[in-house]
Amino acid sequence: MRLILMAVLCASVLAGCKKDDSKAGALNVTLAYSGFARGCVTVTATDVDNAANTNSLNVAIPGNTPGSVSVAVYRKKDWGRVLSVTTQLHEVDCSTPALGDPQEKKAEVPVEGSLDVAFVVRANDADGDGYFSSDDAEGVVSGTDCMDGDINVNPSATEVCNGKDDNCTLGESDAIDKLTYYTDVDGDGYGSTEVKACTQPVGASDKGGDCNEDDPQVRPDRAEFRCDGKDDNCNGMNDEDFGVDAGCMDELKCAGKVACASLTQSTCKRLDGVNPVVWYVDGDNDGFKGQAAGLGCESPVDGGVSQSEDCDESSKYVRDGGPEACDRLDNNCSGVVDEGCAPLTWTMDAGVENTDNLTSIALYDEGRKAWMVEQDKLVHLDSTSGPNGTPTSYGHASCHGKWKAVWAAADGRVFAVGDSGKMVTRLPDTDPNCFSPTATGSPNFLGITGIEQSGVGATLYAVAGNGKIFKWKPPYNDVDDISKVLFEFGSVSDNLRAIASAGTEGSLLAVGGNSGNNAVAYRYDTAGSAWVSDSLGGTFAGFLRGIHVTDDRFAYAAGDNGMVFKRSGGVWTSSLPPVFDSNGTTKAAIRDVLAFSEKGIYVATNEGRILFYNGTEWSTVYTGTIPLTSLDGPFPTRIVAVGSGGTVVNFTAPAPTTP
Repeated sequence: MRLILMAVLCASVLAGCKKDDSKAGALNVTLAYSGFARGCVTVTATDVDNAANTNSLNVAIPGNTPGSVSVAVYRKKDWGRVLSVTTQLHEVDCSTPALGDPQEKKAEVPVEGSLDVAFVVRANDADGDGYFSSDDAEGVVSGTDCMDGDINVNPSATEVCNGKDDNCTLGESDAIDKLTYYTDVDGDGYGSTEVKACTQPVGASDKGGDCNEDDPQVRPDRAEFRCDGKDDNCNGMNDEDFGVDAGCMDELKCAGKVACASLTQSTCKRLDGVNPVVWYVDGDNDGFKGQAAGLGCESPVDGGVSQSEDCDESSKYVRDGGPEACDRLDNNCSGVVDEGCAPLTWTMDAGVENTDNLTSIALYDEGRKAWMVEQDKLVHLDSTSGPNGTPTSYGHASCHGKWKAVWAAADGRVFAVGDSGKMVTRLPDTDPNCFSPTATGSPNFLGITGIEQSGVGATLYAVAGNGKIFKWKPPYNDVDDISKVLFEFGSVSDNLRAIASAGTEGSLLAVGGNSGNNAVAYRYDTAGSAWVSDSLGGTFAGFLRGIHVTDDRFAYAAGDNGMVFKRSGGVWTSSLPPVFDSNGTTKAAIRDVLAFSEKGIYVATNEGRILFYNGTEWSTVYTGTIPLTSLDGPFPTRIVAVGSGGTVVNFTAPAPTTP
């Protein structure tokens, strides 16, 4: 194929233009090519004498392989005759960059005719994609095709992730379908900084979202495992599995917010300015609340109040604003005892029902009536018939016994116990006969108490020196088989002297001494239906001989060597200050105890005195010389003691002279 470098316009001619003159001289530039079928050759002619005189022509390769193409070069009139002719090869078409160094030949344009100038151009395009092999072989123009055997690999191809450098540039780094990976510095399988690559790089993960690359335990898709104010699972929340910052109520029912207590635990932290207070309930059943039930922003128990209404919750006879009585108690919580009262006095009657020794007394009917016992006799007192009471004796043979203890029911029925298992009961009527059974084994009874049962009658409990406890229940005189109503209720290994309760079997307590002459106490365990030892908190010499259970919370026991114990909250506390005889040095032999308050405790002694404990110290309220054996009273305004020689000591409180 021959191309003449001439055009209608001179400017388009490579070198010179001799219009309509076919005899003008020219250079016949021949380009022989092989190894490729598509491409372009740029032919440039330059005036050797004046490099500014130059022109080029792009010649497309026609498409046959191998082949040649010719170009006729004419000089311009004002150009010199010696021209420099260069050729340079392009891939695909003339728009691509020239490859390699140009070939150059110099020739003088003849005046007439033509002069042949031959060039040979070689390049390899085995796959026919228009791009030449990039192999650098001698005599062959090196192209840009890095894989000349694959028509899909060339610089114009789209780079994809397929293990090949499709566009022969930068490997697969410019692939359009690279996957997303994430740098995983801490090696926990989750990364943070995004990395695009065709294959997973070393030290990268296909899972992102790691919010802390310095801690391998912190990563997405796990539980919030630490309560530390940080986001452990990279979900944008701190400590959510611990409920932090949620509203809550602490153990004292105070408003708060959940906060971390440790790395593994949260707690309810009370809000600033929210403070618990002490709440009070009515422990002594006087209708006023003064027993501390605990701290809280809400009452820990139903019905609690935040202001105390009672200065002494151990006594139903004391409350804020209550009526003052002449009874040695601060009944109205004024801080003053017995305001408006004259000095309190006791009266003593000796030789009541002759001069026999009275061993025990039990009051009933609000203290207006009482039963007393002595050997072979029951004595009923009725103060409603006179200022000092009218005694009625029951000395029938059926009433005989060495009676040691007595208890009276609300209906006036009396129960007494004594030596050789003897027990007796009767009503205060005109019938001279008593019903007097004998307990199995004939133990020597020393103490008795009863529990009232509405509509049924009282049930009696008696303790003996051999540790036996007997129970006697209605109808009391089942003569067909007395064992149905009178039977052993338990046994301990110690000598029992007294028993009392607050009206339930679960509050039954018994006291006495052991073979080592040390004080002992027992309680009845309803769950195990057994009597169990009730520790006094140490070893104390002597026997306990009297006990008074005021309610389910408090009990008091007293005995030899001036011992007086208080039981509170189910535990015997260390003893109260010891009680001394009138000489101030000998510890008193206490025979009975009566309590109305933690600040109102009475004891009767073998010396013949009655002492009162005000919560701090003991004081003598009655001084006598005849031994006292028993003390009883339904209220702190009505107390009676009995003793040797038919002695009866009475206290009936006068009315205050001022309101």
